[in-house]
Amino acid sequence: MEKKEKIRSKNIGQVFTPQYLVEEMLDYAGYKNTAIIEKHIIDNSCGDGAFLQVAVKRYCEEALRAGKNSREIKTHLECYIHGIDTDKEAYENCKANLEKVANRYKIKNVAWDIHNQDALAVKTYDGKIDYVVGNPPYVRVHNLQETYDEVKQYRFANGGMTDLYLAFFELGFNMLNPSGKLCYITPSSWLSSVAARNMRNHVMEKRNIISLVDLGHYQPFPHVTAYTIISLFSNDKQSDRFDYYTFNSETRQRNHVANLSLQDSCIDGILYLSDKEHLDTLRSIKTSTPPRLVTVKNGFATLADNIFIGEDVPESTITIKALKASTGKKYKCLFPYDEKGKPLPPDKIFSEKQVADYLQAHKDELLKGRKEHPAWYQFGRTQALQDVYKDKLSINTLLRTEKDLKIEYVSKGEGIYSGLYAITHDGIPLEDIKQILETPQFADYIKLLKKYKSGGYYTYNTKDVEQYINWYISYKSDNKYANKSTFLGQYFEFV
Repeated sequence: MEKKEKIRSKNIGQVFTPQYLVEEMLDYAGYKNTAIIEKHIIDNSCGDGAFLQVAVKRYCEEALRAGKNSREIKTHLECYIHGIDTDKEAYENCKANLEKVANRYKIKNVAWDIHNQDALAVKTYDGKIDYVVGNPPYVRVHNLQETYDEVKQYRFANGGMTDLYLAFFELGFNMLNPSGKLCYITPSSWLSSVAARNMRNHVMEKRNIISLVDLGHYQPFPHVTAYTIISLFSNDKQSDRFDYYTFNSETRQRNHVANLSLQDSCIDGILYLSDKEHLDTLRSIKTSTPPRLVTVKNGFATLADNIFIGEDVPESTITIKALKASTGKKYKCLFPYDEKGKPLPPDKIFSEKQVADYLQAHKDELLKGRKEHPAWYQFGRTQALQDVYKDKLSINTLLRTEKDLKIEYVSKGEGIYSGLYAITHDGIPLEDIKQILETPQFADYIKLLKKYKSGGYYTYNTKDVEQYINWYISYKSDNKYANKSTFLGQYFEFV
């Protein structure tokens, strides 16, 4: 059963939503109390009806309080509750589940307006719905099957390596009536991904965000790793301001952080979430243009680390030490390049028997299925080769706090892989860069970027680190980077 769920999740994007989250989201959307009477609600990827079951329960109870009889309520359920799902089994289960809920209120044989169709091809509900709710499918473009061409017709989903949920945002917006609300739980990547640029542009133009609830590292779905956000929009809202919440996994409640403007949140076309003070600092880091006094790069990409790096690599004149930035440990590395990072001639590489024997023994692996390749004994990519004979700092790419940072000096003649490295210009000592990075303030900056990884970690890339270091050197230091323990204290006092 677990395997079946994983396959279904990958190929058609079904991820079933726990009831506590459904209840919270319907509350956020305002689908409660007497306001829901004679209001249309749809889940356009309804699955087995997690959202609609709660909606039916709430509708029945409110209709009874309003004095409606069973016949009237049945008519209302047929008129105001809507669902669509492309999966036949889920569609049948949804209708059966809704019928069970209605039966509790002595309402039977409801002609449910639930459809077994591809929602992206349905236009029936456009401009008619008061509440669009749900957990739309998460499917990367390369896993889409028959619907690929249809998905790419949606403006939100026609840029880059898109995800199906972006098309469902556009579909949901199309379904809303002039005062309608949309509340989805989706990956939080729509805030920052290149593929979601069209959606962000739409949101900035329409100014229709009511609130965003960032679930952070919390994983609400069994068997699925996804970093999610609950997004609430309203068609009758046109304001630059919205509320930002985090989600408390213990209480299962949202915690208010700040009321933000879109201008505060949007930095270089990406929406960041924090309080205004931190966002102002982040904007300074991300948009300032200091001199490039430090360069941060990616380490080796041999594409065959198990062959070029390790204890089994033979000692030779082309064997160097390479530090694994993710662990801080050094290993032997076969380095078939000169001091400028240019490939050594084959006669030089194969002149030592132990090297020739070792490479020949691994030739088939290095060819990767090709019959022949003139540079089969070289690294897969050329990055970091030209910096081997420079002093540098290795930097790992995962942290929870500053204690997780692994920053090591790497001498001339040694390489770096599985991480990043920094080199300095204009005589800036590497020691100063190490001190800048090994601080709670740098860790807090990384957390602001919200690039979540499993285990409560955050990741970051060369640009993130390089921007921070050069910004700090140019704008936040006094002479020789004095008082590093407090240089950002006024900005990064996190709760």
